[in-house]
Amino acid sequence: MDYIRVIQEVVDVHKEIMPTGVTRRVMEECQKAYNESPELYKLTWTVVDSHAHVEHVEDEEDIANVKLSHKTQTLIVEAVNEVPDHPIHRKPIVMSAQDMPNYGMIHKSWLEIPMPRVMYMGEDSMRIFHSIVPYEPRKRRRDTDA
Repeated sequence: MDYIRVIQEVVDVHKEIMPTGVTRRVMEECQKAYNESPELYKLTWTVVDSHAHVEHVEDEEDIANVKLSHKTQTLIVEAVNEVPDHPIHRKPIVMSAQDMPNYGMIHKSWLEIPMPRVMYMGEDSMRIFHSIVPYEPRKRRRDTDA
């Protein structure tokens, strides 16, 4: 949204030589664009899944073999007020709040939850939410070779 701030600064600098109506209209449109921009956050979480199977050993007791797998991800998500309908299953099935990050969004109430937080997803899966922080987009510097 830096580009909107640049436009506002240019208008502020040159407002004396611009017609009042044009200045007001440009500032209103900039404010509208700024207000309509989504609230983006950087979500870091780890998804831990388990898998268990029984190994049959001849002449001994069966052994339960449990394996855990985990994946840590950082996602850019939009904070929304309402849980939307599921994009695959359609109405009347509403998306679960725990599924929302997979579709680029979180419920605004999650911003109030202390982190880290563990949410269990049935018997064989859990999600560990490490942090939810405001997303600050930064442009990468390009290498300038002469």
